[in-house]
Amino acid sequence: MATISSPGVGSGLDVKSIVSQLVELEKRPLTQVQLRTTAAQARLSVVGQIKSQLAALDDSLRALTLGSTYQAMSVKSSAEAVRGSASSTALEGQYNVTVSQIAQGQVARSAVLNGSVPVGSGTLTIETGQWDLGPVFTPQGSALTINVTATDKLADVAKKINDANGAVRAVVVNDTGGQRLVLRATGTGVNAGFRVQVADGDGTNTDNNGLSRLGYDPAAGTFGLTQTQAAQDTVATVDGVSVTSSNRTIANVIPGVTLEVSAVTSQPAVVDVAPDGQAVRKAVEGFVSAYNQLNALLSDALKYDPQTGNAGPMQGDTTMVTLQGALRRLIGAVGPGVGDLKRWSDLGVQLGRDGSLSLNGAKLDAALADPAAVKNLLANTDGPVKGLAVQLRDFTGGALASGGRMSLKTQAIEGDIKRLQEQAKRINEKAARSEERLLAQYARLDTTLSQFNALNQYVTQQVAQWNKAGNR
Repeated sequence: MATISSPGVGSGLDVKSIVSQLVELEKRPLTQVQLRTTAAQARLSVVGQIKSQLAALDDSLRALTLGSTYQAMSVKSSAEAVRGSASSTALEGQYNVTVSQIAQGQVARSAVLNGSVPVGSGTLTIETGQWDLGPVFTPQGSALTINVTATDKLADVAKKINDANGAVRAVVVNDTGGQRLVLRATGTGVNAGFRVQVADGDGTNTDNNGLSRLGYDPAAGTFGLTQTQAAQDTVATVDGVSVTSSNRTIANVIPGVTLEVSAVTSQPAVVDVAPDGQAVRKAVEGFVSAYNQLNALLSDALKYDPQTGNAGPMQGDTTMVTLQGALRRLIGAVGPGVGDLKRWSDLGVQLGRDGSLSLNGAKLDAALADPAAVKNLLANTDGPVKGLAVQLRDFTGGALASGGRMSLKTQAIEGDIKRLQEQAKRINEKAARSEERLLAQYARLDTTLSQFNALNQYVTQQVAQWNKAGNR
């Protein structure tokens, strides 16, 4: 039979309180372990942030080591209607571009109809393709068949067309006295025309009654819909050479250049393709920004305030101190340049007392007057001395590698956290065993004291009876 036990009943002691206090004493080391665990987790978080920003710095350095950065070309246009971009292979020069036609898809609309009553029954067969003079239609894709029931209204037909997910989209627009169905090709260019053939449930497909009011097939005499916009290509001339495009992009007519046109031009747009000096400047600015963000993270993590005694989470950490020192030394390194262009500072990149970088724009612009020299200083990989950006990237890449200092630091902290968690587990397990042992000991004490109390009561009763018998 199970026994119901309540510690302290026999002895009168507050056993639960006594055991609880003893167990708390057993767990006292746990507080320090938890504090150390919290500190280690904070360090792990900071190392993750530093690693992420170091990767951002590595990315910014990559831009400075790519030959394409120094070969970048820009496209400037005298007209808003013509814009463009260029690859590093683009040919430098000025080009006259005239746009006489913009690519568009076909649009057709119905007459004003009563949207609250059915439009008729039958099928609509929609095909996309090209309309030629005649008119002659040349289909370019598969036909789309829409079944229209006797209860379908205009909105129902539009939904069925859109649900079919073809190359034509439908919308019902409100107009004075009713609604119109508007069909629009989703693509552009001469092949973005369409026809709508009708098999009208009333037996006549060209009388503009019933479903034939939604047909459009001039070759068959069906004019239920009215074309409001014809499908056409973009038509332009580049230095007098005629070009066409099915969309609003004109690519590689000028080698390496992609033009985007948005409107017809009344006079030629002058398109200037030239080396993009701003590409290197932007890359240097990106490097300075990434470096400063990393420097701020490291400085904050390693700081120590002697007045308050407050320290950063990585204060005194050898890995982070070494990382910070190495980055600053590399900023002062000498590159493969010649003459007055040998260091980062010669490009206007200055190292401040707090370890941050500042950029002298005028000095950088002066250096960029000789882009080949700047490329050699930053990106050179030949010879005994590598380019400054290459030197830095060798360091950042090594630090970020799987066996690099950042990965090793992360693994070390994760190992510390795991050991602390195991230590906390052992403390809790030991405390649980102590609690179990103490409760068992007090349970035995309870039993013994209870027996003594019972014996004491019995002896007291016997003595009382003897005294009473002796007084008779």
